[in-house]
Amino acid sequence: MTPSSGKFATLDVKERMTTPPTHLSESELISLMEKHNIGTDASISTHIENILKRNYVELIPGRKLKPTRLGLVLAQGYHLIDGSLVLPQVRSDIELECNKIAKGLADPDVVVRKAIDMFKHKFLHFVENISRMDVLFGSSFAQLKDVGKPFTRCGLTKRYLQFIAGPPPRLYNKTTECIYPLPIGGEVKQWTGRTCPVVGCGFELCLYSVGAPPRTFPLCPNCYNNPRPEYGPPPGEDNGIAVKKGDEEDANKERGMQRMAGKNMLRECPHPDKHPLIEEMTVSPDPESEGVLILDPHLGPKWRLVSTRQPTIVYLPKSVEKVTILEKTDEILGCHFLSIEFKEGQSPIEGNKTKYVSCFATDDLLQGLIRVHHGDERLKASFGRGGRGRSGRGRGGGRGQGGRRGRD
Repeated sequence: MTPSSGKFATLDVKERMTTPPTHLSESELISLMEKHNIGTDASISTHIENILKRNYVELIPGRKLKPTRLGLVLAQGYHLIDGSLVLPQVRSDIELECNKIAKGLADPDVVVRKAIDMFKHKFLHFVENISRMDVLFGSSFAQLKDVGKPFTRCGLTKRYLQFIAGPPPRLYNKTTECIYPLPIGGEVKQWTGRTCPVVGCGFELCLYSVGAPPRTFPLCPNCYNNPRPEYGPPPGEDNGIAVKKGDEEDANKERGMQRMAGKNMLRECPHPDKHPLIEEMTVSPDPESEGVLILDPHLGPKWRLVSTRQPTIVYLPKSVEKVTILEKTDEILGCHFLSIEFKEGQSPIEGNKTKYVSCFATDDLLQGLIRVHHGDERLKASFGRGGRGRSGRGRGGGRGQGGRRGRD
């Protein structure tokens, strides 16, 4: 464009909200049924009439068909157990085989036998997993007083999940009809609104407390129900499910069905130690197990570390006022450094310095100030000088100078 042409362009930016697609009209549904070879000219109208009579959909202005809660729950339940029951392919295949019979291209006995065998297999599979449908119906049609208050926010829809005490305990998204079973054996609590760091997740985190005295761990409802193989085997699920390469999806479905049935007892951290949520809180290997020590997410005023795999609690001294996990990690162990602030006049550091940065796993001074609680007994800690944790990730810390440890 030359200056002499006198032509100029303008650009306006308008902000608008997207709107969801409208419900299908009767004519649109008929077109889709014809496209997928479902029904005949004589039977299509009967199919639509049936779903109206059975209260799966309701007719709204504009001759549109709006799914009812019952219809949504049924469809979601079928998807959970056998998605082919609500997809058009099975019905379409049957219709095509019937057309072949009419044209003399297929044997009626063979077609009937194959159809009966297929639906018998689907029926038996559905019966074996009917508990998933039961839980979904119980969640969808529970009264408000049974569902409770909003608990945590879904990372996919940004809607609040409702906590249902059960059994089994679970979180329920009433918008999508999705269920997130929770571990049994401890107590699930709300946290601070912090979200899961896993890319593509973003679910708000809960807290899972288990044991006596309780150890507390962060819990992502989505990652707990959809474990990723790269983070390691799901905790507490050594249940004989063989997971071969390429079979992870089937294994996750099997775990999901067990959790729906309430078979999700868990007395340890609900996530593998390689999960990003746990890795960013790890401050030391646990010398007494294959797990790690993380900073208790309850934080102060009683600062402590908890083992992810054993009922072990490491209490930091009462003189500690604040503990912060740093991004810096030990080159050998991969554990995060701690920034520790001691109360004024109670610092064990030379010169009575109140701030101290250290890697707990290799720090003799800190290890000499701790006391360790094992399960229901207070025993002497086994952090030996130069010892190795069973995970084999490097040297543990030694006994400190002038500190105390073991029994109170």
